[in-house]
Amino acid sequence: MPELPEVEIIVNQLKQKLTGQEIMKVEILRPSQWKQNDPAEIPRVLTGKKIAAVTRRAKFIVVDFEDDYQLLIHLRMTGKLIWSEGKPEVDKYTRTIFFFQRGSCLQFNDTRALGTLVCLDRELKDVWKKKIGLEPLDKNWTIENLIAQIKKSKLDAKSFLLDQSKIAGIGNIYASEILFRSGIKPDRRVFSLSETEIHSLFKFIPQVLQLAIDNMGTSLGDGASNYRSLYNMEGEFQKMIMVYGREGEACFKCGAPIIRIKQKGRSSYFCEGCQN
Repeated sequence: MPELPEVEIIVNQLKQKLTGQEIMKVEILRPSQWKQNDPAEIPRVLTGKKIAAVTRRAKFIVVDFEDDYQLLIHLRMTGKLIWSEGKPEVDKYTRTIFFFQRGSCLQFNDTRALGTLVCLDRELKDVWKKKIGLEPLDKNWTIENLIAQIKKSKLDAKSFLLDQSKIAGIGNIYASEILFRSGIKPDRRVFSLSETEIHSLFKFIPQVLQLAIDNMGTSLGDGASNYRSLYNMEGEFQKMIMVYGREGEACFKCGAPIIRIKQKGRSSYFCEGCQN
C-alpha cells in the first residue's frame, strides 16, 4: 500500500503537471470506485473545472479547484496514477481517466479496485481533515503534540503508529522500520515508553519518512500491483529496509534473527536484540 512517502512523491509530481490545468473530460470505467457521489454526474460536475492546488493529507491526494470544490484520491492497496502526454494506454485495470488541454491525461488504475475517489462541494471540503492526526512533516510535529497523543492512548506501539487519528500517513512498512530505529518492540504499550524512547520516536518518525521520500518510496514485489511513481518509476527505499519482510534473516546491527509476529491481522517485524 502506498504510504505517506509514496503519496508525497506522487503529489509533488502532480503539482508540476496539474496546477492551473482545466479538466476537459472525465471518463469513468469503474463507477464503484467513486464514493459518496453519483458516478453518472461526475463528468458533468468536473468538466470545465480549473485546478488551483494539489496537496497531501495523510495518505489522501487532495485536488482543490478554483471554485472551492475538492477531489480526494486514496490509492489504498494497489491504486496508481499514470500521466500521459498523449493518448492513454487503457488496460483492464484502468478505472477513471481525466483529460486536460493539449491531449494530456491522468489515469487512475487499480489492480484490486480498492482505491477511492470522492468529489466534495464547498460545504464538505476539508471537513474530513479534522479526524486525522499529526502530520510528521509539518510545523505541528512537536514533541509536546506527540506526548499528548501518547498519554491518551492504550495502544501498542505498532497500532499507535498505524492509527491515522493519532499520526497521519504511516503504514505497515514504515511502522516496522521506525520502531526498529527507535529501539522499541512493536507490542510495547506506548504509555510504558520512557522519555528517551518517546524522543527517539519523535526523531525517527519524520527521519524515516523523509529518507523514503528522498529515495522515491518503496516498491516491493512485482507486477501491476507494485508501487510506481506518476512516471511509472520504482522506488529505491526497499534497498534500505532493516526489518520489514526479513523474517529469519540476520539483523544488520546485531546479527540476531528478525522475528515476525501478527498484530491485528498484520505482520510486524523486529529484532529482539535491538528492540525492547
